[in-house]
Amino acid sequence: MFTYRLCNKTDLECWTAMNRAFMAEEIQDDGLWNNTGQTSDEQFAKTFEEALGSDELISLMLFEEDGVPVGFANLMTIYSVWTHGKALILDDLYLYPDVRGKGYGRQALNFIEEFAIARGCKRLQFQSEVTNPNAMEFYISQGYSPADMKFYVKYFNVK
Repeated sequence: MFTYRLCNKTDLECWTAMNRAFMAEEIQDDGLWNNTGQTSDEQFAKTFEEALGSDELISLMLFEEDGVPVGFANLMTIYSVWTHGKALILDDLYLYPDVRGKGYGRQALNFIEEFAIARGCKRLQFQSEVTNPNAMEFYISQGYSPADMKFYVKYFNVK
């Protein structure tokens, strides 16, 4: 059975391993992401702890197959003047390659949509790299419409 739950303090090792696996796949996309291969275990632990302490803004979700973690979603809640209310940003959605093709992506997205509605969010938003045609095809098949926008990023060396 495919289920979801929010992360708790005991999920650090599992969440870190899945984020590393996700980053290993994503880092192949023209070096878009900053320092993904160089993140220390200590930095992951700090990020995880800060996220768990900010549950009004940040939600870390685990997906499980028969109680075994097989994926995750990193989510952020914002206030949007465009929707005149809260919006949920899906920052990362990842399933291990060996569980893909079972309909879990569709179920995971449904769980995230239900979670957004339960939190009172009026919109779910995310971005997907143009170098990931499988993701684009999947999201369009789930009723999402792509918007031609540029994603701008600037990194700051803040410790």
